[in-house]
Amino acid sequence: MRLLRIACKLSFMPSKEFSLRVPASCRPGDEHKTQRAFSESVEEYVEGIFRLQNEVDRVSTGEIAVYMCVSAGSATTMVKKLAELGLVEHAPYQGIRLTEFGEKVAKQLTRAHRIIERFLVDHLELPWNDVHELACKLEHYISEDIIDRIDEKLGHPTTCPHGNFVNPDAVDPSTRLQDAKAGRLKVFRISDERVEFLQHLEELGLKPGVEFEAIGSSQIDSLIHLNIAGNPATVGKQVSRHVWVVPA
Repeated sequence: MRLLRIACKLSFMPSKEFSLRVPASCRPGDEHKTQRAFSESVEEYVEGIFRLQNEVDRVSTGEIAVYMCVSAGSATTMVKKLAELGLVEHAPYQGIRLTEFGEKVAKQLTRAHRIIERFLVDHLELPWNDVHELACKLEHYISEDIIDRIDEKLGHPTTCPHGNFVNPDAVDPSTRLQDAKAGRLKVFRISDERVEFLQHLEELGLKPGVEFEAIGSSQIDSLIHLNIAGNPATVGKQVSRHVWVVPA
């Protein structure tokens, strides 16, 4: 047995002397390799709750579960963890809301996400409708000082490719298409950034900056009739809720 241990030890010894070592942050199993305060999962939930707050103010566990595509039990467990970390306030039957600290974290992530999207589209020339998921991954592994450098190199863009402000505190002049008056309008931003939704909008010709005519709507089924570059189109609730417009 002793001879076997010696043989094994010798088999793992390098044949030549060298000083090369893998960087600490890249070592397998290093729990601190990203040097971030929170895990990717925690950050995704914080960012998700921040987005939902803009839709429904105080968020329920059920809404978080639907948004994150997880079970209600998983969402409940994570909400408890977020509360313990001081990221959310959760009172029974009163909903969930980010704390001041939680909002700070969410805004940093949102800014990073939108700067990364801008870089992927403007410099790597990736499709504008297919960078959201990649940015969702990268935002957790790029430090804030690197994000600042990218922002500087990009010339400090004000919006992401979908028209959403890089600065989450910026004043938004737009309104949902479903709430806009009929007439000449311009697409300002898009709040649903799923690839299939953005592809649908591209097929319709509705991208940020595009001008179109809102002709009227049907009160019974909430359909809105548009004229986009001379082409008639009718859109439903999903489009009219997540396409934000300003007068042209």
